[in-house]
Amino acid sequence: MKKNIKISFENCASFLKSNQFHIFRSVLVIFSGIYLLSFQQAKSEEIFLECTGTYEINRGPLIKPDWETSYLRINLNGLISTVDDQSGIKKGRTSTSGKSYRITHRDSKNNIENIYKINKTYGTYILEYPKKNRKLIGTCQKSRG
Repeated sequence: MKKNIKISFENCASFLKSNQFHIFRSVLVIFSGIYLLSFQQAKSEEIFLECTGTYEINRGPLIKPDWETSYLRINLNGLISTVDDQSGIKKGRTSTSGKSYRITHRDSKNNIENIYKINKTYGTYILEYPKKNRKLIGTCQKSRG
């Protein structure tokens, strides 16, 4: 009986000293981090908004309508928020300051494409296109997700 215990203890000790244990430990840490991050994303509180706005600058003869409707899913924990508008689904980082939310959408080169600013108290929003020098101003209403 003592031989069996001694042999199994020696096997465990050699496993702990081996490179396989370090690889196993590294993989375990990575998977647990991914799991916890996805769990936090799923459990975080979200607000669903439907926003309609018109462009501030007169664009001349209208080929397309001068208004746009966006559907926003704002994550209150500062994680990734989603915007669904006419140009497609975009994801951006959410920041909260005072009584407003700010969603910044960046391209692959980390340049700012769009900035969504939503005022909590008045229910207004501003969509800025820094590259095109345009603004969209409108109102938001709570909607279903």
